[in-house]
Amino acid sequence: MSQPLVAAARAYLGVPFRHLGRTPRALDCVGLGWLAYHDCGVDLPVPRFYGREPYRATLLQALRDALGEPVEAPLQPADVGVFRFREEPHHVALIGDGPYGELTLIHADSSPGLRRVVEHRLDDWWRERLVAVFRRPV
Repeated sequence: MSQPLVAAARAYLGVPFRHLGRTPRALDCVGLGWLAYHDCGVDLPVPRFYGREPYRATLLQALRDALGEPVEAPLQPADVGVFRFREEPHHVALIGDGPYGELTLIHADSSPGLRRVVEHRLDDWWRERLVAVFRRPV
């Protein structure tokens, strides 16, 4: 059975991507997590002031301020993962649970052709890019 945070994030599947989006009509990767927590009754600080590449320590610090220190434990559904595509971390996704026990990613994807909230399997490509995991139960 899915965690409440995972279910809240899944309610936004298909919502269009928009940088700094914080509404059910448009979300970015940070906004999806913020709104899912909000829907579960957890009010977090709203990180708004970052460029299209929210790294240079600002993303990780904003997540620490909101969720506490990163955890070292194995991934589990409802964790918040931070990913890097080049050198610095700059993407956030919620960890979900697939129908056969595999882990999934729920995130606002800004890739050309997608540009919406999606869920897919957490494969090796994504695992190699994982740099931090935060866990704040709801």
